[in-house]
Amino acid sequence: MNSFNTPPFIWLDLSGAQEFAADDGQMRELMATFEQSLSQEVVSIQANLAANNGSNAELSLHALKGFMSLFSAPALAQAVADLYQHSRQQPLEATREGFQSILPNLEALLAEVRVWSSRL
Repeated sequence: MNSFNTPPFIWLDLSGAQEFAADDGQMRELMATFEQSLSQEVVSIQANLAANNGSNAELSLHALKGFMSLFSAPALAQAVADLYQHSRQQPLEATREGFQSILPNLEALLAEVRVWSSRL
């Protein structure tokens, strides 16, 4: 089974990850790592924003930004990159609002990753 052939997803885009995965086994490993990282960073951002800890939220946004372009649609990857960039220059409340606006898309991406993984 060539897992690079995926059904149409809205937010999951494996074109960047395909450059790093030579076969299905490597892609499964990359996706497992991505699922774990995405889940952890979203939780971390939420916790840090709730605790008014902007610097730690910014660190998690930076980590999230780093791998989004490999696994997500360009629009979502850009939204995360923009939020990270703005988080460095804007009040924490603006970052909180920006994160809340993209959170449903991040959650949908995580759901798509899990659907992709369940098909293997």
